[in-house]
Amino acid sequence: MSSLPLVNVLLSTYNGARYIQQQLDSLFAQTYSNMTIYIRDDGSTDNTLSLILPYLSRKGKKIILLGNEGNQNLGYMKSFWLLLKESGDADYYAFCDQDDVWLPNKVEAGVSALSKKDPSVPLLFSSSFDYCDENLNFTGKAPVLPTPVQLKDVLFYTPAFGFTILLNRTLRNIALSAPDLNGIPHDGWCQKIAAAFGEFLYDPTPLTKYRRSSASVTYAGSDRLRYVIKWLQNDVLGRGLNDYYFVITQFYKAYGKHLNPESRKLLRLFIQQPWSLPLYLKRLFFPKRLRPSWGGELALRLCFLLNK
Repeated sequence: MSSLPLVNVLLSTYNGARYIQQQLDSLFAQTYSNMTIYIRDDGSTDNTLSLILPYLSRKGKKIILLGNEGNQNLGYMKSFWLLLKESGDADYYAFCDQDDVWLPNKVEAGVSALSKKDPSVPLLFSSSFDYCDENLNFTGKAPVLPTPVQLKDVLFYTPAFGFTILLNRTLRNIALSAPDLNGIPHDGWCQKIAAAFGEFLYDPTPLTKYRRSSASVTYAGSDRLRYVIKWLQNDVLGRGLNDYYFVITQFYKAYGKHLNPESRKLLRLFIQQPWSLPLYLKRLFFPKRLRPSWGGELALRLCFLLNK
């Protein structure tokens, strides 16, 4: 029996046949040995499952395919929550996407950072990554996250992509204790818990190759104007901000009584509630940055101005 902390890697797949073997190979090439890969297929209609099955026979208990009765397609949110809930007990949990490639020391770096901290505190580790095209050719570096990450920084922005995250058992249990996780993205929720009650650790070293199609617009792209337009379309002209308000409200309902007074006051400002002039003015003139980019912050402030 290994003396190393156990890591459960949580991989949700859906029509991922094109890249799933490269991702699985990168997981089994990790320098960290004590890990189990849990896979849930979310109703694929291609040959994703047939490509996974040989790994089950070759790797034994190192890889476990969770059942999906009726071949249900639940969507990525419910699929990852099921993985987090139904995977076995572990010291740490890592979210994994089907089409990326992990560098060999990714898991080891996360465990090394988290193991230095108090395990009774909810902890989350995130690392940087490189943007790549379909053939894993480098196309750009991810922006460095501003640190420390505070609760205000995770209300209207999700600093860490899910595939970069490693969290401890304490955070996992707090996350799953919420009475209703429907419509809640797993990665943003866990980051809120770390920022509100524990610690958010960040390593600026790229530890993942993040595969994107050539048509995708990423944060690392050179067309900054299109990036700003995206924020404006989603938040100012669309209903994207409602999703943020919804998650903040659910977070407050789940954990509000456990928050310190300052955090409770912050969340009460942004939960879903009837309009009032004092509330409108407090949001409009909130004195601190809520998003790291000027484009994102501008879109958010316009939403406050327009009472969205």
